[in-house]
Amino acid sequence: MAALRLLLLSAVVVLLSAVTFSEGMRYGSAPKSCCFDYTQKSVKLSMVRSYSFTSQQCSKQAVLFTLKKGRQVCARPTDPWVKDHIKALSSKNIGGQEPL
Repeated sequence: MAALRLLLLSAVVVLLSAVTFSEGMRYGSAPKSCCFDYTQKSVKLSMVRSYSFTSQQCSKQAVLFTLKKGRQVCARPTDPWVKDHIKALSSKNIGGQEPL
């Protein structure tokens, strides 16, 4: 009887530890940068230094363009000009394709 209680208590402790650890990992790996609005205007390709995709953990998927002056601009990935910029930057091997 005591062995059954000890086994049950051990299982509960292991389960709670696993849940606590997995929740901590989720919060520890929060995205570095998310976009909440998209730019309304297209950005000149000559002004863009690089690009990256926002994390899938963000509420909106976006392309984050880093401009030559260091500013970052969020853009809708489905916009034609965004696709063109990504294609041009990728062919020059400039933009990164890793999520933030």
